[in-house]
Amino acid sequence: MDMTKLSLGPTEVECAHPPAGTLVRSRPRLRRIVPLVLLVAGVSAVLGSWRLSLGELNNPGPGLWPFIVAIAVTITAAFLTLFPDSAVPEAWTRRTAGIAGGVGSLCVFVVLFESIGFLVPAFLMLMLWLRVFGQEPWRWTIPLAVGGAAVLHVVFAGLLGVPFPDDIVVTAFSRMIGF
Repeated sequence: MDMTKLSLGPTEVECAHPPAGTLVRSRPRLRRIVPLVLLVAGVSAVLGSWRLSLGELNNPGPGLWPFIVAIAVTITAAFLTLFPDSAVPEAWTRRTAGIAGGVGSLCVFVVLFESIGFLVPAFLMLMLWLRVFGQEPWRWTIPLAVGGAAVLHVVFAGLLGVPFPDDIVVTAFSRMIGF
């Protein structure tokens, strides 16, 4: 196996890949799984955003931008499904697992956001991303997660008037102070 050094900025990483011009025959069926999964996700996102109401261009509804992004994902995934890339796929590494964890955490955020509001999911998401992905120390992670969630809530719900689902923290705080 040929070991080649790749320059990734100031460091070099050795990685194994075949010599240039060598056709690697990986399992073609397996190479279509990711585009097919993206295609299914794109189509479901198109349908979900359509149900949110697209509105009009001068008065967009909540589903317009998700619809546009979902259409782009669906078209790209369909193209990759029909015309698979013949290049050697990137090897699965620890970084790949980190990316999958980030996408998974976004999915959990959306589910929690719809059920309990913004503040708790935003705090948990910021904690995860700062501590695990950003490797920040706890002395920075906790205050940044608390402050970040609060500032984002004030900016989006307060200043911009974005309608959020009822938040358990805001509701509890309102009851405590008598609003």
